[in-house]
Amino acid sequence: MKKWIGLLLLPLFGFSLEVQPWFGDVYEFHLLSSYTYSRFTKIQGGDPPLNFPFNVNLVYFDLDFSPSPEWSIDLDFQLADTSKQSFNVRTTAIQGRYLWLDDIIGDWISLTTGASIRFTPTYALNDVSCPSHANADFVFNFSFGKELEARENWLFRLWFYGEVGHGNRGSPWIRGIAAVETNVEDHHKLALYADGTSGYGRYTHIDVNSFDGYAKIRNKSIDLGFRYGYRIGVWGTIRAEYIRRVLARASPAQVNSVVISYLLPFSF
Repeated sequence: MKKWIGLLLLPLFGFSLEVQPWFGDVYEFHLLSSYTYSRFTKIQGGDPPLNFPFNVNLVYFDLDFSPSPEWSIDLDFQLADTSKQSFNVRTTAIQGRYLWLDDIIGDWISLTTGASIRFTPTYALNDVSCPSHANADFVFNFSFGKELEARENWLFRLWFYGEVGHGNRGSPWIRGIAAVETNVEDHHKLALYADGTSGYGRYTHIDVNSFDGYAKIRNKSIDLGFRYGYRIGVWGTIRAEYIRRVLARASPAQVNSVVISYLLPFSF
């Protein structure tokens, strides 16, 4: 039971695969379902400028499974309806990660490494709100973290995530996340985090009318987020989240996002 509690606040940064350095119980599944509404009125470096509010409705599913204490596999699937794209599939991805160190069982930190591949159809790449770089994005990642004042259940913890990615075309990018979380009476879960991305393409401006992904764009962004989750016993966790983009270069600017999600653990 203790280890799946570590998944009660699975991150949704950039609507990504799992990134925290703690895995769930062996042979137990975790299904994360969420709805996100985002809105922005400006694309920094975009031409022509937006003359209307850009709205994004995103439905997201992630299914995680740990076949052993050291391995975790997860799949994600996204549907989107935006000012550019009618309701349709946006992306799908698969990820595998390995747990090298586990502070829950006595190691000084938890440390994971992993790899993933994400597939995005061309019509979704034409949407400037889609963060994918190319039709196939390949990522190598690592994460590490530490629980503080851990008794029967953890009280505080800090963790970090980093990745290097490259699409089937274009230039590489890097991404980093830093987060602090607290757990009150094993029911109330709060988190503050920063999520930053930097792409290394050659172009510093976006042609909004003929956009085809961020693979060749020198984009940068930093999002700050706050999340509250409430654990409903064995029925999982429901949570609410607010995300604000505080820095944007060659990407949507001043983006506001609200997320409602539900995490259900189950086994057969």
